[in-house]
Amino acid sequence: MKKAAPSPDVLVLGEHPAAYLCATLLRQKGAFEVLHATLPHEHPPDRLVTINPEFFQLHKLLEPLRKKLDLTGVWGLQFLGDEASLVSEPHRDKSPAAFVSTYRDVRAALEKIATSEGVRCVKPKTVEVTHADETGVTAELGSERVHCKAVVLAGMVGEGSRRVLGLPERWQADVVRRYSFLRLKGAKWADLPAKPTMPMSLDLRGQLTWAWMIPGDGEVQLAVERPAQSANGADGAALLRDWAGVLYRNGFLKSGEVPVQDAESLDLPLAGALQREGVANRTLLIGPAGGFYSACAEDIYPNCWSALFAADVLKKAIKEPHLQDALQPYRQKWGATLGDYLRGPQQNLRFLMTLIYRNKQMTSRIAEAILMGKSVIR
Repeated sequence: MKKAAPSPDVLVLGEHPAAYLCATLLRQKGAFEVLHATLPHEHPPDRLVTINPEFFQLHKLLEPLRKKLDLTGVWGLQFLGDEASLVSEPHRDKSPAAFVSTYRDVRAALEKIATSEGVRCVKPKTVEVTHADETGVTAELGSERVHCKAVVLAGMVGEGSRRVLGLPERWQADVVRRYSFLRLKGAKWADLPAKPTMPMSLDLRGQLTWAWMIPGDGEVQLAVERPAQSANGADGAALLRDWAGVLYRNGFLKSGEVPVQDAESLDLPLAGALQREGVANRTLLIGPAGGFYSACAEDIYPNCWSALFAADVLKKAIKEPHLQDALQPYRQKWGATLGDYLRGPQQNLRFLMTLIYRNKQMTSRIAEAILMGKSVIR
């Protein structure tokens, strides 16, 4: 028999930093009883992630992280073609256009904030949402049964839970992109300047495949991104090997022979929020569950931005007699601002490719669109 527990107002599910942030915002000043639970099957590999500087301005809770996280500044972008002769002028900013940290460190920092604000965080071995009606949502977290007024979902739950919450079984095939990455640690791979730019390909192998070399603290990360429906493990390794060759020919890597057998992959619903309703049965979808990755595979800032919107809407909705109706402003709230950010630069840039490599103004516009979400058309 499942052990009954005090009913929280809100149950937050998922291990993404966005989940911890949303739980903290709902719990602040003791406004609501919030229970946060990780999902047992979620074990995303640690990786370098870029962070828009505006992340630290989303909320006063995040401001101290600028000093607490181990951050590497990215001062601009430079676009590389497959041939060594096809290289853009570097786009550089006077201050860091992005920062780089690790996914693990950002998650740990947000988890620490959540627990310090009084969020009860649990790591059950099983999670199942069993019932939802006009009184709330019932979930079984290992041996503990909880009944809450609302759920915030930041990760993928099982088929039965998805059915109870009224969620579709899977993402549309054209939304999911496969992000393959390889971390190269140590100075033997690259010498990074004090103010590094990030080299990037917009057309690797002439297939409009995007690739990055992300500078970190004593390491670099090679990454490629392409449609998951046409991807497999061998493709990711081969693309990373080709990208390493491009970087080597342009002097960014000391060797083009990299251990692609150590590469890892993630399937990410890039800009998936633009194609899916973010409100389910008494549930708001944030972060990975809502598809709040930018079209440029950006993780932390847009996903945490969705958490901010969800917390704002839930704080009001939970006091209303018809909670489901009161959740509806969530879609409009993020769509009015975050939607444009998620779209990023136009994906089919083939007709602009010559200008991007030869025209400094177009180089800067694409760089700012990728790093800061600015519009290419101005």
